[in-house]
Amino acid sequence: MESTAVIDEQQGCAEPSTEAAVDTITGFLNSQYAELVDVVIGLLAQPSEWQGEGVWTMQQWLAWRCGVARATAMQIVDIARRAGDLPVSMAAFRRGELTLDQMTAVARRAPWWADEQICTLAKMMTVSQIRSNLRRYRFPNLGPDGREIRDEPDEPTGVTEPTGVTEPTEPTEPTGVTPEMGESGDSGESGESGAAPAAPPPPTGPTPTADTATSPDEWCSFTFGDDGVFRLSLAADFDTGHIIQSALTEARDRLFQGGQHDVDWVDALRDMSERSLDAVGDAARRSRFRTNLYLDTAGSMTDAAGCCVPDAIRRHVTCDGLLSPVFVDSGVPISVGRTQRIVPDRTRVVVERRDAHRCRVPGCTSTVWLEVHHIVHWEHDGETETWNLLMLCPHHHREHHRGRLGIRGNADLPDGADGAVEFSDRHGRRIQPSGASPTPPAGPPPAPTGEYEHPLGERLQADCLYFRPPPAHQAELNERMARDRAICSTHPDLQR
Repeated sequence: MESTAVIDEQQGCAEPSTEAAVDTITGFLNSQYAELVDVVIGLLAQPSEWQGEGVWTMQQWLAWRCGVARATAMQIVDIARRAGDLPVSMAAFRRGELTLDQMTAVARRAPWWADEQICTLAKMMTVSQIRSNLRRYRFPNLGPDGREIRDEPDEPTGVTEPTGVTEPTEPTEPTGVTPEMGESGDSGESGESGAAPAAPPPPTGPTPTADTATSPDEWCSFTFGDDGVFRLSLAADFDTGHIIQSALTEARDRLFQGGQHDVDWVDALRDMSERSLDAVGDAARRSRFRTNLYLDTAGSMTDAAGCCVPDAIRRHVTCDGLLSPVFVDSGVPISVGRTQRIVPDRTRVVVERRDAHRCRVPGCTSTVWLEVHHIVHWEHDGETETWNLLMLCPHHHREHHRGRLGIRGNADLPDGADGAVEFSDRHGRRIQPSGASPTPPAGPPPAPTGEYEHPLGERLQADCLYFRPPPAHQAELNERMARDRAICSTHPDLQR
């Protein structure tokens, strides 16, 4: 071991440690993402440069053009829209000192006046710590002059004296204390922000208020994993949560009273879902929201996404289910030719499964309210066969029939094959399945001007977290407190 160390020292070419290499690569990635954000800032100011058929949001264009996930595109756009409000954080991002996820958490929560203080802390905090603490912190809503924008009048109401004078309630100190820890065990260094930030420019975007900072983000997502397991995740406000909780409790109790003593919450949720579907009276609508499983002659069963259904479930549903036969020839489903113009249910199910329940137009992410379209129109002798049918969202369906979107080819062939479906814009230019066409780098990118340092990973004392407001707001608070003390001194009853 000693001889190896001596040789490396003599040659002066010791290999950098793995951690140093990771920090270097992360810094490069951060600065490159910042350059992409700068490009998006310019594009947002010139929507005519990127808007087109079916592309009406920057997130949609960026996901298609750069080949990134929609969530990543939304992160980049959110940062670009707040870049003018957060010059200090953006400068650190461009130097490679903040990651894309860290900068996104700051851009989505930080007010303009706390830019410098939050940037200093963000470099030491994990992403979940930034999200958690900025979401819970009660930031005052300050205007460009640094004074608070208040919905209530300057004279707060409290105790009413016989003379008709309205007295204020006892003021509270603007500590903004939130005794919360980092999420999922993430931790960071306790800290209080340093000096007040230099006078920042007036905000150009929305400033988070105390109400918006404490109100939860409502969302619901569900998906089937590669292992065939359905996963549901939900975040809702207080009222919605109680309604859902009461409905689940009622469903679980009803199943228990009915004799199912081993009932759990999954059973309760399924019972609620089945009762909702059973309440659909219209036969056509009921059929549209039917769960479809696909059983071939070999005995195997798959769902709409092509995932194999376990044998136990296959045997269960085939005991008492509705079977709709679909005949195939050489692997291609045979439908009804020109005997019907309206696509029958069994053919629609096949087309939906083939198109993965989404609009076929490149770049479109619509998965709801889809419509079946005849590539060769019925009036032009087009057949109601799966090769001539594909799924379109209502927007693209209208665009096509208005002559703004061209569609041709065989929908049954895989993308890229000869004769497969092709789309073109109003000018006849082909719309590529993916707009991503990265240029192989001729060399390393420019080195970031800053140095990335990973988060500390220590426990965060959130009750010590405090962001110092601008001097104008602090002076305003002092004026209110002095006025309240004067009122209390003249009314002894208020001092109790």
